[in-house]
Amino acid sequence: MNMEAKPLQFSGAANADAGTAETPPAKKSGRARRFARATALFAVLGFVAYFTYPWLAARWTHVFLDDARIAANMIAVSSEVSGRIISLPVIAGDKVVRGQVLATIDAASASQELKGLEAQVTGVKSQQDQLRSQQGFVRGQVAAKLQAAEAQIAAAQASHAAAEAALQNAQSQFDRVKALAGRNVLSAQQLEDSDARLAAATQQERLTAAGILTARANLEVVTAEEAQIGVLDQQIATLDAQVEVLSAQIEQKRIDLGRRDIRAEFDGVIDSTFIDAGEYVSPGTRLLIYHDPSTVWVDANVKETDFRRLTAGAPAQIAIDAYPNREFRGEVVRIGEAATSQFALLPSPNPSGNFTKVTQRLPVRISIEQQDGLLRPGMMVEVSIDVD
Repeated sequence: MNMEAKPLQFSGAANADAGTAETPPAKKSGRARRFARATALFAVLGFVAYFTYPWLAARWTHVFLDDARIAANMIAVSSEVSGRIISLPVIAGDKVVRGQVLATIDAASASQELKGLEAQVTGVKSQQDQLRSQQGFVRGQVAAKLQAAEAQIAAAQASHAAAEAALQNAQSQFDRVKALAGRNVLSAQQLEDSDARLAAATQQERLTAAGILTARANLEVVTAEEAQIGVLDQQIATLDAQVEVLSAQIEQKRIDLGRRDIRAEFDGVIDSTFIDAGEYVSPGTRLLIYHDPSTVWVDANVKETDFRRLTAGAPAQIAIDAYPNREFRGEVVRIGEAATSQFALLPSPNPSGNFTKVTQRLPVRISIEQQDGLLRPGMMVEVSIDVD
């Protein structure tokens, strides 16, 4: 019995030893799987981090705008006068230089009106010359009459002085004769003769005094005629005013004629034309649009939530949809002072109390250099502004 029990004990011990020997490889296999999974997870996380970190970093340090466009000064050329278009030598796409004729408006009627105004000025100036001649004639006549009147006054005054002297002499003689006649030295006839001479001297003195008044009256008449010179001066001045009015009209008509040839104000390129030769236009009619291709920029609208991060002078990278393989650079040159909604044609007030909050946008202008004429107004671009 004892001999049989020993082999059984040996067999159990052998089985136990065999089980102990099989356990370590299983543990090693589980650890290897967990390590492999962890390694794969870290690799995936590292891969994701490697490729997402630049994107996240860019979002932290840049403001991205995807609704930007190339812009330029699009100049609308309009007519300043009325008339028929007789020439339109440009079409869309043409390059023009400063001073080049873009359109010509018929000037025949304006030229005739200018000639009529010039003829009126000539007629008015002829009237002025006639009035000046009349004025010179009147001035000569008045001067001669003044001299004659003054001479007449001087002669009348001299005659009056002689008459006064004769009157005094006659009065003295009459007084002596009267005294002698009272003493019966002279006869009554001599007294009467002396009285008659005194009366004649008195009348002569009165006549010469009246002659002075007449001469002075004639001088006043001549002086009144001299006022006619002033009247002629006023008439000439009135005609001067007419000449000024007509001259202003002539100058305006010349300006009108100058506006019949519509010329380019700068070197540029024609974007679009709106009329054809032969059409009638009036002041304000739009004829064409052109712009200077060397002066372009980028207009973008930034969200108000990103607006505080922007500063003037911030560098920007610009990607143009039309040229995906080319990189353009610029900088922020202007930041808007009001949201674009404030300039909407139809504002959206909220009288009903129903309110939906919408993120507003503010305009931003970014400089960009023209390169080989590639940048055209209206092209879509994407902008990344460095705000770090």
